[in-house]
Amino acid sequence: MIKQALLMSALLLATAEIYAQNVTIRGVRLTGSGCTESTANASVTPDGQTLAVLFDNYMADIGVGSANPQAAQLKKTCRVLIDVDVPAGMQYAIVRTEYRGFAALPASAYGYHRFSQIIPGVAMPPSMREAQLRGPVAGNYEVAVDQKPGREVYSTCSKPQQTIELATELMVAYLPNTKDRSMAAINLDSVDTGVESRFRLRWRPCK
Repeated sequence: MIKQALLMSALLLATAEIYAQNVTIRGVRLTGSGCTESTANASVTPDGQTLAVLFDNYMADIGVGSANPQAAQLKKTCRVLIDVDVPAGMQYAIVRTEYRGFAALPASAYGYHRFSQIIPGVAMPPSMREAQLRGPVAGNYEVAVDQKPGREVYSTCSKPQQTIELATELMVAYLPNTKDRSMAAINLDSVDTGVESRFRLRWRPCK
Protein backbone atom coordinates (compact mmCIF):
# COMPACT_ATOMS: atom_id res chain seq x y z
CA MET A 1 0.00 0.00 0.00
CA ILE A 2 2.82 2.41 0.86
CA LYS A 3 4.57 1.77 -2.44
CA GLN A 4 1.30 2.29 -4.34
CA ALA A 5 0.68 5.59 -2.52
CA LEU A 6 4.20 6.80 -3.28
CA LEU A 7 3.82 5.82 -6.92
CA MET A 8 0.49 7.64 -7.18
CA SER A 9 2.01 10.77 -5.61
CA ALA A 10 4.90 10.65 -8.09
CA LEU A 11 2.50 10.29 -11.01
CA LEU A 12 0.37 13.22 -9.84
CA LEU A 13 3.47 15.39 -9.44
CA ALA A 14 4.71 14.48 -12.92
CA THR A 15 1.25 15.18 -14.36
CA ALA A 16 1.16 18.59 -12.67
CA GLU A 17 4.58 19.50 -14.07
CA ILE A 18 3.55 18.46 -17.59
CA TYR A 19 0.25 20.35 -17.58
CA ALA A 20 1.81 23.44 -16.03
CA GLN A 21 3.80 23.89 -19.23
CA ASN A 22 0.57 24.85 -21.00
CA VAL A 23 0.05 28.07 -19.02
CA THR A 24 -0.29 31.16 -21.20
CA ILE A 25 -0.76 34.84 -20.31
CA ARG A 26 -3.42 36.65 -22.33
CA GLY A 27 -2.91 40.11 -20.91
CA VAL A 28 -2.16 42.37 -17.95
CA ARG A 29 -4.52 45.04 -16.60
CA LEU A 30 -3.55 47.65 -14.01
CA THR A 31 -5.35 50.10 -11.77
CA GLY A 32 -4.32 52.26 -8.83
CA SER A 33 -2.54 55.44 -7.74
CA GLY A 34 0.90 54.00 -8.49
CA CYS A 35 0.46 52.65 -12.01
CA THR A 36 -1.10 53.22 -15.40
CA GLU A 37 -2.05 50.91 -18.24
CA SER A 38 1.49 50.96 -19.61
CA THR A 39 3.61 50.43 -16.49
CA ALA A 40 3.81 46.67 -16.02
CA ASN A 41 3.99 43.42 -17.92
CA ALA A 42 4.04 39.78 -16.93
CA SER A 43 5.65 36.62 -18.24
CA VAL A 44 5.73 32.97 -17.27
CA THR A 45 8.63 30.56 -17.65
CA PRO A 46 8.27 27.75 -20.21
CA ASP A 47 7.80 25.16 -17.44
CA GLY A 48 4.91 27.19 -15.95
CA GLN A 49 6.59 27.30 -12.54
CA THR A 50 7.54 31.00 -12.23
CA LEU A 51 5.53 34.13 -12.91
CA ALA A 52 7.47 37.41 -13.28
CA VAL A 53 5.98 40.90 -13.05
CA LEU A 54 8.08 43.80 -14.33
CA PHE A 55 7.10 47.37 -13.40
CA ASP A 56 8.03 50.65 -15.04
CA ASN A 57 7.86 54.01 -13.23
CA TYR A 58 6.24 52.70 -10.05
CA MET A 59 7.64 54.74 -7.14
CA ALA A 60 6.80 56.30 -3.78
CA ASP A 61 8.97 59.25 -2.72
CA ILE A 62 8.84 62.03 -0.12
CA GLY A 63 11.13 64.76 1.20
CA VAL A 64 13.43 67.39 -0.25
CA GLY A 65 13.89 66.94 -4.00
CA SER A 66 10.95 64.56 -4.39
CA ALA A 67 7.61 65.05 -6.10
CA ASN A 68 6.02 65.19 -2.61
CA PRO A 69 8.31 67.47 -0.55
CA GLN A 70 5.71 68.27 2.13
CA ALA A 71 4.57 64.71 2.81
CA ALA A 72 5.74 62.82 5.91
CA GLN A 73 4.26 59.56 4.63
CA LEU A 74 3.11 58.30 1.25
CA LYS A 75 1.60 55.05 -0.01
CA LYS A 76 1.12 54.10 -3.64
CA THR A 77 -1.02 51.17 -4.76
CA CYS A 78 -1.27 49.20 -7.96
CA ARG A 79 -3.63 46.29 -8.52
CA VAL A 80 -2.30 43.87 -11.12
CA LEU A 81 -4.79 41.64 -12.94
CA ILE A 82 -3.02 38.94 -14.96
CA ASP A 83 -5.35 37.04 -17.29
CA VAL A 84 -4.12 33.48 -17.81
CA ASP A 85 -5.21 30.28 -19.51
CA VAL A 86 -4.63 27.35 -17.17
CA PRO A 87 -4.77 23.64 -17.98
CA ALA A 88 -8.18 22.05 -17.41
CA GLY A 89 -8.39 20.19 -14.13
CA MET A 90 -5.40 21.96 -12.58
CA GLN A 91 -5.10 24.62 -9.88
CA TYR A 92 -2.17 26.74 -8.70
CA ALA A 93 -0.91 28.45 -5.57
CA ILE A 94 1.82 31.03 -5.08
CA VAL A 95 4.32 29.43 -2.69
CA ARG A 96 7.28 31.80 -2.94
CA THR A 97 7.59 35.53 -3.60
CA GLU A 98 10.86 37.24 -4.52
CA TYR A 99 10.84 41.01 -4.09
CA ARG A 100 13.25 43.16 -6.06
CA GLY A 101 13.50 46.93 -6.12
CA PHE A 102 15.58 50.00 -5.40
CA ALA A 103 15.44 51.93 -2.11
CA ALA A 104 17.05 55.22 -1.09
CA LEU A 105 16.13 55.80 2.55
CA PRO A 106 17.93 58.06 5.05
CA ALA A 107 18.27 56.97 8.67
CA SER A 108 15.14 58.96 9.45
CA ALA A 109 12.87 56.94 7.14
CA TYR A 110 11.43 53.45 6.60
CA GLY A 111 9.15 51.76 4.09
CA TYR A 112 7.75 48.56 2.70
CA HIS A 113 7.05 46.81 -0.58
CA ARG A 114 4.01 44.54 -0.26
CA PHE A 115 1.98 42.10 -2.31
CA SER A 116 -1.40 40.61 -1.43
CA GLN A 117 -2.62 37.66 -3.45
CA ILE A 118 -6.37 37.71 -4.00
CA ILE A 119 -8.20 34.70 -5.45
CA PRO A 120 -11.82 35.42 -6.40
CA GLY A 121 -14.24 32.80 -5.16
CA VAL A 122 -11.95 31.56 -2.39
CA ALA A 123 -13.30 32.45 1.05
CA MET A 124 -9.91 33.08 2.63
CA PRO A 125 -8.10 36.28 3.64
CA PRO A 126 -5.50 37.65 1.21
CA SER A 127 -2.01 36.18 1.43
CA MET A 128 0.09 39.11 2.69
CA ARG A 129 3.82 39.23 2.01
CA GLU A 130 6.12 42.19 2.24
CA ALA A 131 9.68 43.45 2.19
CA GLN A 132 10.28 45.75 5.17
CA LEU A 133 13.04 48.34 4.76
CA ARG A 134 14.66 50.67 7.29
CA GLY A 135 17.16 53.43 6.51
CA PRO A 136 19.90 54.11 5.93
CA VAL A 137 19.89 52.13 2.69
CA ALA A 138 20.79 53.14 -0.86
CA GLY A 139 20.74 50.51 -3.57
CA ASN A 140 18.94 47.47 -4.93
CA TYR A 141 17.23 45.16 -2.46
CA GLU A 142 16.01 41.60 -2.80
CA VAL A 143 13.88 39.67 -0.32
CA ALA A 144 12.43 36.16 -0.70
CA VAL A 145 9.38 35.04 1.28
CA ASP A 146 8.16 31.42 1.36
CA GLN A 147 4.58 30.52 2.14
CA LYS A 148 4.26 28.37 5.25
CA PRO A 149 3.51 24.69 4.47
CA GLY A 150 -0.18 23.95 4.63
CA ARG A 151 -1.21 27.60 4.20
CA GLU A 152 -1.14 27.70 0.41
CA VAL A 153 -4.15 29.38 -1.20
CA TYR A 154 -5.09 27.49 -4.37
CA SER A 155 -7.07 28.84 -7.26
CA THR A 156 -10.52 27.60 -8.16
CA CYS A 157 -11.08 24.79 -10.64
CA SER A 158 -14.21 26.15 -12.28
CA LYS A 159 -12.82 27.53 -15.53
CA PRO A 160 -9.69 27.40 -17.70
CA GLN A 161 -9.53 31.18 -18.14
CA GLN A 162 -8.63 32.77 -14.82
CA THR A 163 -7.17 35.98 -13.42
CA ILE A 164 -4.23 36.13 -11.03
CA GLU A 165 -4.95 39.19 -8.91
CA LEU A 166 -2.15 40.90 -6.99
CA ALA A 167 -2.72 43.99 -4.87
CA THR A 168 0.62 45.79 -4.52
CA GLU A 169 1.69 48.62 -2.22
CA LEU A 170 4.76 50.83 -1.85
CA MET A 171 5.04 52.98 1.28
CA VAL A 172 7.66 55.37 2.65
CA ALA A 173 7.48 57.42 5.86
CA TYR A 174 9.64 59.34 8.30
CA LEU A 175 10.14 58.17 11.84
CA PRO A 176 8.14 60.08 14.49
CA ASN A 177 9.72 63.27 15.83
CA THR A 178 12.49 63.32 13.24
CA LYS A 179 13.49 66.62 11.64
CA ASP A 180 15.49 65.13 8.78
CA ARG A 181 13.54 65.46 5.54
CA SER A 182 16.13 64.06 3.14
CA MET A 183 14.48 62.37 0.17
CA ALA A 184 13.15 58.87 0.86
CA ALA A 185 12.10 56.66 -2.04
CA ILE A 186 11.24 53.12 -3.09
CA ASN A 187 11.36 52.56 -6.81
CA LEU A 188 10.31 49.66 -9.06
CA ASP A 189 11.25 51.41 -12.29
CA SER A 190 12.37 48.69 -14.70
CA VAL A 191 13.87 51.22 -17.14
CA ASP A 192 16.42 52.45 -14.59
CA THR A 193 16.97 49.37 -12.43
CA GLY A 194 15.74 46.36 -14.38
CA VAL A 195 13.97 44.99 -11.31
CA GLU A 196 11.05 42.61 -11.14
CA SER A 197 9.07 40.52 -8.70
CA ARG A 198 8.91 36.76 -9.15
CA PHE A 199 6.25 34.35 -7.94
CA ARG A 200 6.88 30.62 -7.67
CA LEU A 201 3.80 28.60 -8.58
CA ARG A 202 2.84 25.15 -7.34
CA TRP A 203 0.39 23.09 -9.37
CA ARG A 204 -1.85 20.18 -8.46
CA PRO A 205 -4.78 18.31 -9.98
CA CYS A 206 -8.13 19.61 -8.81
CA LYS A 207 -9.59 17.68 -5.92
